[in-house]
Amino acid sequence: MKFVHAADIHLDSPLRNLAQHDGAPIERMRRASREAFEHMIDLCIEQQVAILVLAGDLYDHDCPNMQVAVFLRNQLIRLDREKIRVVIVKGNHDSDNKITSALNLPANTKILSDKKVDLVRYDDLSVPIAIHGQSFKPGPIKENLAASYPSALSGYLNIGVLHTSLGGYSEHATYAPCVLTDLTTRGYAYWALGHIHKGEILARDPCWVVYPGNLQGRHAKETGPKGCVLVETEGNRIVSAETIALDVVRWHQIKVDLQNATHEPELVERIRVELGQAHKNADGRLSAVRLVLTGRTPLHDEIEKRPNRIRQTVLELAGEIAGDDIWIEKVRNETTAPTEPANDSTEAVTELIRILRETAGDAARLRPLLAEALGPLRAKLPEELKESSALQIIDDPGLARDALVRLEPQIVARLAGEEDK
Repeated sequence: MKFVHAADIHLDSPLRNLAQHDGAPIERMRRASREAFEHMIDLCIEQQVAILVLAGDLYDHDCPNMQVAVFLRNQLIRLDREKIRVVIVKGNHDSDNKITSALNLPANTKILSDKKVDLVRYDDLSVPIAIHGQSFKPGPIKENLAASYPSALSGYLNIGVLHTSLGGYSEHATYAPCVLTDLTTRGYAYWALGHIHKGEILARDPCWVVYPGNLQGRHAKETGPKGCVLVETEGNRIVSAETIALDVVRWHQIKVDLQNATHEPELVERIRVELGQAHKNADGRLSAVRLVLTGRTPLHDEIEKRPNRIRQTVLELAGEIAGDDIWIEKVRNETTAPTEPANDSTEAVTELIRILRETAGDAARLRPLLAEALGPLRAKLPEELKESSALQIIDDPGLARDALVRLEPQIVARLAGEEDK
């Protein structure tokens, strides 16, 4: 018998700041979470699984668009026709979703209670299954829900479903925290976890404890293959848990080492090789790429002076390699110069750079200047843009210092009349 475990779907998750990127494939990326979900439903049907277990965060927030809920219902109906059961716990992102609560879900679908640990049993399967789980209530869940889960039900293959911050994870907000022994001492065969977007098998013995990761990467920090876990059972034990990639858009952070590169053709060729490998690894998917240039190279100042020219070069390479199937989200320069550059600037430019460096090094002086200059702008922005990385310098003068240092070559080039083309 088989079942599928998935979590953190975030249907129609808002793509923050995407519209700010010129040439971004907005429509393809907006459809990605729904298409990945459809791929998962296809997989369940093709593999003739008995159950689909969804461990929280179907939505990204209280969904104002009924079309999203209708889409979900129609996909669950496809499973109902194939007699595939669906068990859902709500996570922190969808606990207060009013539309789902009012939606007439098909008979095959069970949303577990948020009042206590719920139990659903399937006695008509080749192996009887007992699924234990508790949905989140609206508001932050700070208590250890796992502590209330009962011991395994005798004569059943027991599955625990939990949206949780298992001890040691700091990348996401802490909800329903627990430790591994809270799970491995219950006597269950499998724990279907959600909340952490990086897939990982945390234990295989005495039971399987699995984060499937999210179904579709949403930004440059969620890189690599994304999907669900296909679990195969034999009697009352788990024999395999295979991660199946279902993502439609694959995010990459590509580091291009320019160590000792001295001429622009070397830069171009190294970027070409890395972009080509990313395209190959994407297996025909749209690739969303953040390119990071690294290494100590004499090209550092040229890259800093002409960022637009470098980006245009990267865009042309991406088009040659994969047409519209590579989108360059950002090009970041983290190279360093081999030595301090010769100071051949005019006296006025030299004085300007001195003032910039002095200001950048004085956090106490810089903080109120940033707040005065950028605070009113942030206050007028929509909520989803207020946390833009560009505005984080208001609260962290260190970021402003780094930005000013990086801008030095561009300032010098501009004052010298060297255009970035």
